[in-house]
Amino acid sequence: MSLRRCDDVMEQAYLYLDDEITWYRRTRIRRHLKRCTGCLSTIEFETHFKRVIREKGFEEPDPELIQRLRAFLHEHEHGSDESRA
Repeated sequence: MSLRRCDDVMEQAYLYLDDEITWYRRTRIRRHLKRCTGCLSTIEFETHFKRVIREKGFEEPDPELIQRLRAFLHEHEHGSDESRA
């Protein structure tokens, strides 16, 4: 398949996996996946990855980590603004 078509499929990958696209688009992606082993491999990897994440559950990050990340982002935003001046 053409590079553009593969790019289109990869751009829509998570919408496809989450069943958030139209029937028509889903059909076109399935048709592409039957002919393109590269895209099929990527979709299979992403499907497996999402399953592992779902099965492992979610742990709340440490509040201190969240606070440090917010401080870093705040500092970075203001540092970027000053460097443009």
